[in-house]
Amino acid sequence: MTARPPKVIHPGILALNIVETECPQGYSRIDKKAWLDLPGLLLSTRFRAKIMKRTHLSAIVMFSLVVTLLFNNVTDAKAAQGVTAHPFGNPAGCSSAAPADQTPAALLANVQAALGDSVNLAERRQYYIWNGALGSMVNVKDDPFVFEFVFNEYQHPLTYRGDKVATTFLNNGFVVWFRAYGGDFRLLAVPLTAGVLASPWAQYVSAYWQKNGQPADDKIYPVMKKLPCHWVVDQGYVSNETLGEMFSFDYRIPAYLADGRQYLASTCKEAYRISQEKLGYWDATSMCGPLAWTIMKDVNGFPYRIGSWYASADAFTAANPKWNGQPWGSFDPETFDLTHTEKSMPGYDFAKYGNLYPGDVVYSYSTLYKAENDQHFDHIFLVAGLGEKGERLSISNMVRNSPYDDCSIDKIVLYTPGDRETGVINHEWNGFGFGQTGTSGFDIFRWKWVSYHIDGAALNYTVRPGDTLETIAFDWKISPESIASANRLPLDTQLEPGQNISLPALEPFTPQPANIISQG
Repeated sequence: MTARPPKVIHPGILALNIVETECPQGYSRIDKKAWLDLPGLLLSTRFRAKIMKRTHLSAIVMFSLVVTLLFNNVTDAKAAQGVTAHPFGNPAGCSSAAPADQTPAALLANVQAALGDSVNLAERRQYYIWNGALGSMVNVKDDPFVFEFVFNEYQHPLTYRGDKVATTFLNNGFVVWFRAYGGDFRLLAVPLTAGVLASPWAQYVSAYWQKNGQPADDKIYPVMKKLPCHWVVDQGYVSNETLGEMFSFDYRIPAYLADGRQYLASTCKEAYRISQEKLGYWDATSMCGPLAWTIMKDVNGFPYRIGSWYASADAFTAANPKWNGQPWGSFDPETFDLTHTEKSMPGYDFAKYGNLYPGDVVYSYSTLYKAENDQHFDHIFLVAGLGEKGERLSISNMVRNSPYDDCSIDKIVLYTPGDRETGVINHEWNGFGFGQTGTSGFDIFRWKWVSYHIDGAALNYTVRPGDTLETIAFDWKISPESIASANRLPLDTQLEPGQNISLPALEPFTPQPANIISQG
């Protein structure tokens, strides 16, 4: 573990952390960036109405305002002296300074040393590869600015297995792109070394460090980008401002319901328009999977891992876990828990066997053998929030088949704990005008962070390559400060791969919606 001087917490963020603790009803769901400008925030009518009327919170915020002015003066002074402040920690596995030998061969040797015997890069290397900028295949045997390797074991849906290898390249001074062509799945690695930005591979470097950037290369297989080492920023390959645009590690529980409202449609015509224009899917009557994926993508609800789920909703389209393992098979098993029951979903006693929570994804099965005009159907839906009485809510497409045909996209009540008769699961999807689903059982896909919040007990976590306190906080929906405090670490501590840390005990989830999620 490499320790550096403790990171100074911006007073506005300190005030935010206090207000979040004091205001469980969601008063703190003001944009986090706004707290960096306390003077401007204090002029906000909404802020004064919600926060400043509380005397003790008013004192906290006003004190933080004074400290902010001093903080800004100190920050400006450091900037004038050329001191670089990084918005994120130095990822685990990165060196604290640029390698002494930054030649391409030396950087590649560092990657091989970090990977050990698990991967032999020399055996996988390809010398005749595609260059998108040139629009042709090129011989790169003597080109020091590019390396490409075949990793067919990372093809969809197992791309998540390439997270460690790709991150190891990034930690050792490369940008990486997965590509698929010539019948192979490949990893392209471009070293961040002198001369690379004047090489034919420059666009692969510049595009990586842009939000949603991608080189002019139709062989690219898009996956999540990951944080660079601090020395990469210090050498000017990417700015801190750009990183702030590229990466959002908001550790608050995603607002699935609030975001999902944009897809509501009261008519079948409108549902088709939304499905085709906003989701890129042709059929509103079978768009349940793409809808669930899109809402999760919109709220940044996927883990900080590379995976084939990133590029499109394909893993959630034509999915059936019993037949093709999808959509669950596209995610790292370390990131989720999976429960299957053969019990019928209509009438299921969730209160007895285990309730659903925001973030859960459910796949409900129809009958194995359908008769002609059978109204059974498979369905995927995201649990998006809770109602005032603990009702489990979702945003889902609804397909009516009796007494007339129609479709819509609605905010629906799935069920209310203790009530096994009302709610879409027990009524509409149980043969009352909308067909039947879940009669052959169902799967519950639950992110590990949801299980952690439900249980509330402290957890041991093993640091992965590329981790920072911010990325771990994002994956487990707790603050970086709470992790640092639980482990008695400075907030700016650089973690090491394989290091064991503790995730603190939490107040377990309760039925009250305000204590679980503020959905608006």
